[in-house]
Parts: sequence; C-alpha cells; structure tokens
Amino acid sequence: MPPHELNPHRIHKISGTVIDIFAHRFVLKTMDGTLLGDLTPHGAAEVTLHIGDTVDIEGEQKPSEIKVSKITLEGHTVAIAHKPPKHHDKGIDHHPYADPAPALAAARAAGYRIVGEPRRKPKHFEILGRNGDRFHELHVELDGRIRKSSPLDSNDDKWMNEIAAASGA
Repeated sequence: MPPHELNPHRIHKISGTVIDIFAHRFVLKTMDGTLLGDLTPHGAAEVTLHIGDTVDIEGEQKPSEIKVSKITLEGHTVAIAHKPPKHHDKGIDHHPYADPAPALAAARAAGYRIVGEPRRKPKHFEILGRNGDRFHELHVELDGRIRKSSPLDSNDDKWMNEIAAASGA
C-alpha cells in the first residue's frame, strides 16, 4: 500500500531502505514510495541508522509520519516506548491545588486591585492587577512572594477580556 494510503492511527508493518536521516527521524524508501519514520530521541539512542540500511518497522501512522514502535535492523529488533500524549485541555487545571489567598494578599498589599481570577501555573499564580489606571501582570509565587510585575498595554492579548471588562468596555 502506498504510504499516502496508509490508514491513520493504525499499526503498520513496513520494509524499506533508509535514504535520509534527520536526528531521530528518517526517510524510508519502500516499494510503494517514501515515508517519514520517527524513532523519538530515546529510540534513536537505541538504534544507529545509516543511509542504505534495510529495515523493517512497525508503528502507528500519524498525519505526517510513522511513530516507530519496533524496528528490525540486521536481524536485531528493538522496541521503542512512546510517552503518552500530553492533554492540553483548555480550562482544566492539572496542577496540584494551591491556595491563591497568599498570592492575592501579596498583590493587594503591594497596592494592586485584583482584576479577574488568578491563573495557576506550576510554581506561581499569574494575577492581573490594577494600580491607578495601569494594568500589570503579576507573577506571585505560591508562598505569596511577588516575583515579577510587568506593565501591560490596554490591548494585551493574554488579558484582553479581563482588561475590557475592568475598563467598562
């Protein structure tokens, strides 16, 4: 089956010749065409490929490449473990709970009026504060220490909705 006809997200077994190598990815020439294989950096450390090598691979077809889960070179087979995909679900906080009260209290003590809700990051909260007519993005550590205060433009993309609501727009 030509590489462009491979069924996405299915496991495929393919044989071919390595014709180019890019770090942990390689181009495999098969009887039906060429395709891109991804060994991952970990897998590339396990297998040393050279242009001209004949290999058998097994892996899942992704939109632009095959994620190689098994490769056989010169009779030696190596299984390659892949990390599970990270889920970047918008609006879902995957960090352990941290009380925002110390961060909010520190921002208020520094003279800022809090606008909107604090945004949890791994080691700090991002807080939109207003001091007079200026908005600031505050990075406040979990223990309440203000690490950074950056003045913002009124058209800041990151805080656009909160700034507009606070400005009465």
